This record gives sequence, C-alpha cells and structure tokens, in this order.
Amino acid sequence: MKFNHMPMTVAGLRVKRVIREKWGFIQWLAIPIIIVFLMSLIAGTGSGKLTGRLLITDHDDSTISQFLTGSFSQGPLAEMFTVKQVTEAEGTEIMDAGDASAWITINQGFGDAFLNNETTQLTLVKNPAQTILPQMVETSMKLLVDAASYMQIIFEKELAVLQPMLANQKFNDTELVILTLGIKQQIERLEETMFPPQLTLIKQLVESPDEEKQNITFGLLMFPGAIFMALIFSANSLAVSIWDDASNGVIPRLSSTPAALGAYINGQVLAAGLIFALISIVLGCIGGWYFALPMGQLPVLLLWLVFSGLVIYMLFVTISLLMPSSKVANITVNATTFPLLMVGGSFFPMESMPPWLAAVGQFLPNGFLLKGLKDWLVRQEPMADAMLIPLILGAVMLLLLWILNRYLIKQLIQKV
Repeated sequence: MKFNHMPMTVAGLRVKRVIREKWGFIQWLAIPIIIVFLMSLIAGTGSGKLTGRLLITDHDDSTISQFLTGSFSQGPLAEMFTVKQVTEAEGTEIMDAGDASAWITINQGFGDAFLNNETTQLTLVKNPAQTILPQMVETSMKLLVDAASYMQIIFEKELAVLQPMLANQKFNDTELVILTLGIKQQIERLEETMFPPQLTLIKQLVESPDEEKQNITFGLLMFPGAIFMALIFSANSLAVSIWDDASNGVIPRLSSTPAALGAYINGQVLAAGLIFALISIVLGCIGGWYFALPMGQLPVLLLWLVFSGLVIYMLFVTISLLMPSSKVANITVNATTFPLLMVGGSFFPMESMPPWLAAVGQFLPNGFLLKGLKDWLVRQEPMADAMLIPLILGAVMLLLLWILNRYLIKQLIQKV
C-alpha cells in the first residue's frame, strides 16, 4: 500500500465501520435533536412578548372604578395583559389554579371616597409563580395611586362639584360650564410652573431591528450547544477506537514503518472530519429549517462545526494515548466528556449559568469555540469579531495536538 493513499484507505475503513454500526451514529444524532425539541416545547417558541392575565373584581361599579379598570385595557398595558372581570369566587378559583398573573379587587365606595378625598383601599393578589408580570401590575397601581393623589390635591374644588353630579346622575349645564372653566384655570395655572420644562426631550432616531433577524429563543440558544454535544459524543467514541486497532494488532504491524503510523493518524483525522461533516449537515439542516436560519449562514456553520469537532477529537485522542491501557483510556475520556458537556454549554446554555461558571466554560476548548459560533449565529455579531480569536486558538491547539499525537502513537505499541 502506498503511504500517500493510506490516509484515504484508513478513513474509508473507519467511516464504513461507523455506518455499519449504525445505532451508535443514530444515537449521536438523536440525543441533541430530542434535547433541543423538548427544551423548545418547555420554553415555548419565544415570541419575545410578555403576556399575562389580569383579573378585576369591581364591587363599586362606579364611573371612577371603571376608569381604573379601563386603564389596564388600553395603551401598552393592553398589549401585555388580558383583563377579565370576575366575581370573588371566580377570582379565588382562577388564582388558586395559577391561571392568572394578578387579581385586583375594588371595594364598595371606592369612587365616593376618591371624590370626597377620603381614605380607601385596593386589594392586589399576585401569582407567586410569576415574577415580572405581577410586579408590573403592582408598579402600575402605585403610579395610578400617586396620580390620583395629585388629582385630589389639584382639582379638589372641581371634584367637589363633580361628586353630586355622578351620585345623582344629573348634569346641570351651568355646573358643567363652571366645572370646565375650573379645570381649565387649574391647567393654565399649572402651565406657569411646568412650562418651560426644566428637562428637554431630545428625540433620536433609533434604527429598527432587522425584521429578518430571528428571535433569540431558549431553543435557539440550545441549538449550537446540542450539535457540539453530538460532536463530543462521536469524538469520544472515535478517539477510544484507536485502542481497539492497537489491541487487534493493526498499529503494531504498522510500527515497522514510521511513515505508516503518521499516515494512520492522518487517516483517522480525515475519517473524523468526514463523520463530523455528516453529523453537522444533518443537524445543521434540521436546525436551520426549524429555527428559520438564513441559508447563507449554513456553509459557515458547517465548516465551523467540523473544525470544532476536529479540535475536540484531537484533544480526546491525546488524553486516550496518554493512558496506560484501553480500560483506563475509556474511563478517563468518559470522565472528561461530561464536564465538557455540562460546563461548556451543551447541556445548558451559558446564558442560563451563573456568571462565574459561564466564565469557566468559556476557557474550555468546546466552550470558546461554541461562544464564537453563538456570538455570530445567534447574536448577529460580525464574523471577524466573533470568530477570529476562537479560530486562531483552535487552529493552534489543533496543530499542537496533531504533532503530539503523531509522537504518542509510537508509544502506544509498548502498551498493548
């Protein structure tokens, strides 16, 4: 066999063996798909808009209480909350089931107390299973209470005129004119102190985000890490398989010619690259279709995944060849695999980790390669800014490990 053809022959044999033992290859593909699919179902599609359900029980049923209820049904709050009028029993049942974000109860006499500048009370029940939406309701109510207090102070006389009108539902034209003039005078008086304003609003045009950019969902954050999971599992198995060749006498027979061992290593690297390419094409195309990624990003995505897989593979080969036996190599590589998966962002996105743990994960080989990919693919950073440094670090690491493994393969003969 000519040594210049030997890497292709070794690569072909390795790829055929992986395809023949199809269940291992299917497992490498199935685990990431299942994890991302389940996480996407759990986290939702991620439209980016908070929506909640707000319950209101109005025991007062006055004009003032209707103004309060209507404030949650218009403007920005209407886009975030679905308001439902309920009775006490309905509100208790829905809140006990956890099917609403908050529940506001307006007590009897609320409108009269407001018009007469008397103390009154609103009751708010928040869903403890939610954080953001109930807090938004509470903050909105505090703002409304503050606004109502200022109105009572500023329009005290006008409210005194309005109170009997609302109570009797009789509106005298003369009193309406007096009320209107009083409100106008108060507004004019306020204008003298409020204008010109002490703060100047400077309008600045902000570019609207590109509509074609995908929403960053939890599933999308999981997607690159899940493909790295498949690469790590496959790299683990391929690296340990070198010991099988040594135990079967393949490497001892090749040791008579140093060039043959070098060609063998090159063939293993080539086979790993082909297998990583196949995994990346399948998972990349499925993920690109599911998350609606631009087609122009797929070639770069596939090349980066193959490159990252080779770096991880060479690391596992180095660890495997340093071990004294096949059994120890298998245990050590497996023991290395799960910390890489856990901390490197494959089981959980680094965005969901504590900051100190995410910082540790970015120093792992799969961690900084995954971060570079996500910065470009998910966060839409320029390719040079996101991927240049990880590319240089990965290339240097790949070259050094390749040189080291060509030396370590010669030492393997003495261990079998």
